[in-house]
Amino acid sequence: MSGSGAGTPPGRRTGETAAWVSAITAVVGLLLAVLGIPLVGGSSVNRTIADHAGAPAASASAPAPAGTGAADGPDTTRSGPSQPAPPPVPEGWRRVAEPGLTVVFAVPDGWTRKERNAIQSNWVSPDGAHDMSVKRDTSYGATAQDASAGQLAWYRDTARSSMADLKVRTHTTRQNGRSALWLEIDYHWAGQGEPRKRVEVFVPGDAGRVYQLLLDTAATPGRLATQRRLFATARAQLMIDRAAQS
Repeated sequence: MSGSGAGTPPGRRTGETAAWVSAITAVVGLLLAVLGIPLVGGSSVNRTIADHAGAPAASASAPAPAGTGAADGPDTTRSGPSQPAPPPVPEGWRRVAEPGLTVVFAVPDGWTRKERNAIQSNWVSPDGAHDMSVKRDTSYGATAQDASAGQLAWYRDTARSSMADLKVRTHTTRQNGRSALWLEIDYHWAGQGEPRKRVEVFVPGDAGRVYQLLLDTAATPGRLATQRRLFATARAQLMIDRAAQS
């Protein structure tokens, strides 16, 4: 009989084959252990299967909800000293400081201050079509939610506010790096039928104070478009908890 296996007893060939298989298996197992790759039903070196139990899968952080315009910024603590820096004052606007209210903001050129008291600074456009107010108060609480709820309760008291038939939409947003509320209020003055629109943002500041920026106008298409632009710019320029700045 010819061939490479001629003359070799079958039992011996079987034993040699088993020895080779055992050797190869040992080498493969050693390599897998060194590489840290777990075998089926086993675990890598110095790590048990229990080490992975309950571990959360790695994932990218979800993006934060977008707010409105350049007023948005990274989150800070209520008493944190840093706030997003405002962009340069746009052409046609000027910066105003109200040290008594610890706030700095901007108004369009030609607007005039019609009232200033211990809690607010009120402004009006040259044609009288738009009103803007910046307010700092502690009357209703230290959060945007409490302050807006208290302000809305006052608005709904027609005998005091002269506002009637309020319809309110509330949006969460970011302002000065903090959680804030943005309100859209449709109403009309008591005894008048002309619809009006008020937009305002409530943002908590330091020492339990809540700042409030609002714009008010008649609800005609042209004035509403102007109001949206004014509100976006005014929000971007608002700096709370600030002394006078140049």
